Amino acid sequence: MWKETTKHERNLKIFREEFEGFLPERILDFHVHVFNEGVTAPDKPVSAGGNPIAKYDLNDLSRDLLEVYPGRESMAVCFGFPEPSYDEHRNNDYLAGACDNRRFFAFRLFNPNVDTAADIESDLGSGRFLGLKPYPDYVGKADVHSVEIRDMLPDPVMEIVNRRSSIIMLHIPRKDRLADPLNQRQIRQLAQSYPRAKIILAHIGRAYFLKNIVGNLESLIDLDNVHYDLAMVNHWEVMEYLFRTVPAERILYGTDIPIGLAPGKSVEINDQYTYVTPVPWHLSISDDHGKLVFTSFLYEELRANKRAVSRLSLSSSFLRAIFYENGMRLLASAKRKMEGEI
Repeated sequence: MWKETTKHERNLKIFREEFEGFLPERILDFHVHVFNEGVTAPDKPVSAGGNPIAKYDLNDLSRDLLEVYPGRESMAVCFGFPEPSYDEHRNNDYLAGACDNRRFFAFRLFNPNVDTAADIESDLGSGRFLGLKPYPDYVGKADVHSVEIRDMLPDPVMEIVNRRSSIIMLHIPRKDRLADPLNQRQIRQLAQSYPRAKIILAHIGRAYFLKNIVGNLESLIDLDNVHYDLAMVNHWEVMEYLFRTVPAERILYGTDIPIGLAPGKSVEINDQYTYVTPVPWHLSISDDHGKLVFTSFLYEELRANKRAVSRLSLSSSFLRAIFYENGMRLLASAKRKMEGEI
């Protein structure tokens, strides 16, 4: 079993010693990928830290949440896996039908080359989805690093999102990510042009190492509708900088499950980051000598979170906010607008 949950005794020990007294009673994971049978290409499964998986449905998620957070009430925001060769419509339809908007909340994969404004109007208006998940690869440029945020989110679609107070889970493009001046300008333009839209910068704007975040949050912190999720960030220094710089109500816990369940850790080397995994992964360097015993990316993220919270002497109310209350407030706002129009 590749998943690092408390089914392994070593992880149960970690949970009891490190997280039992730290985590609040309710946890909302705002960044989870769910994909049903038949979505992935037969020759291209999802690689979770180098572990191939052909499906990860809500039954899998329900079981894993119980085993990752024993004794906690857990919920999740779910969207498909944004790979252009996958069947995104099958993925979207599954989540729309399976999520109940009480424990599991669905966001829609959005492909600007396939989906029309009418499609988005219909799906957001029906109450099937509370938000959209765009992705740079969907734009279809030969050089994915040349994709701009405005390519991912055309104005007609953003007008719908804004009118419906919906949520955007934004994986920002370009090599320099949060440090890219064009990204910063376009995030500001997006937030100011569509003030009712809730814009979440996934992975803290993909700032997985300290140099990428220092000095790059400040130009955005006055934007009340820009939020940050913590998915797959394993560096306490990055979290500490975020917690110290950004208003607490704009920070959301997220994990990138199922990838977050894989054994591994993100590490920073010479102002760069990479992952270390026990098996080869296209995003990692691997421990081919078998010298390390790993826990999950998810537990390494919790360790980073706990250390940053401790260093800043943050309170239990801060933890309740980022692990549950902030996310539920965003979802409730989108639900109210949706229910008022159905």
